[in-house]
Amino acid sequence: MKIFLDVGAHHGETVEVALDPRWGFDEVHAFEPASSCRQILRRYRDSRLRVHALALSNRSGRTALFGAGLLGASVFADKRQLDPIGADIEDITLHSTAAWFLTHLSPDDEVYLKLNCEGSECDVLEDLLDAELTSWVRAVYVDFDVRKVPSQAHRQTDLEHRLRAAGVNYTTPDDVPGVAAWLERCCGRSRPGLSAVRYRLGLHRPLYAWQRSIARATLPPSLFRWAATRFGAMSRLR
Repeated sequence: MKIFLDVGAHHGETVEVALDPRWGFDEVHAFEPASSCRQILRRYRDSRLRVHALALSNRSGRTALFGAGLLGASVFADKRQLDPIGADIEDITLHSTAAWFLTHLSPDDEVYLKLNCEGSECDVLEDLLDAELTSWVRAVYVDFDVRKVPSQAHRQTDLEHRLRAAGVNYTTPDDVPGVAAWLERCCGRSRPGLSAVRYRLGLHRPLYAWQRSIARATLPPSLFRWAATRFGAMSRLR
């Protein structure tokens, strides 16, 4: 099967891209530990979408999510937040990435992995490297948010060295801006049928996604940012 994994799905910004029928994904898995974000994700109407109430990591257990619901929410307390005053702390579930892969995927699957999880990308990728499972992933799109976490920033250099040594095909936003552009480069297109019409009409989208798109298209950028931080279901900019 052709599978997309969205680790750090937030309000579905990347889910929206992955559900486009032109990519031909059989399954789209959204991993989002923040309960307020999952409420929005579960309103997407597409049978291929699976929403998981957990954070992939290098271990299984429980931990605190600082800034729960914010775009920059992190399991690391020293991760910088745009609006730290009054930000929620939520008790969340961690799940070993390697264990999840072994349970839900197979080496024959064509897997595309997007990581935007505010420092936890190191835990996820290191777990796959340690378990020798990176060969199960066709391509990785990773935003190294770990650089924003003072206690963890040193891990990026070592991790990138390991990824290159293992021959992992990874791309960052500095290389290719945006998930759609990344998929255009690494993911073959399918021939969409009627599902493409449904997607273009936006019949799969929740009301919040429509409101966000209309606001972004009609408001000046500064006003959109102001409105998003105050009325956008906790949709904070980093």
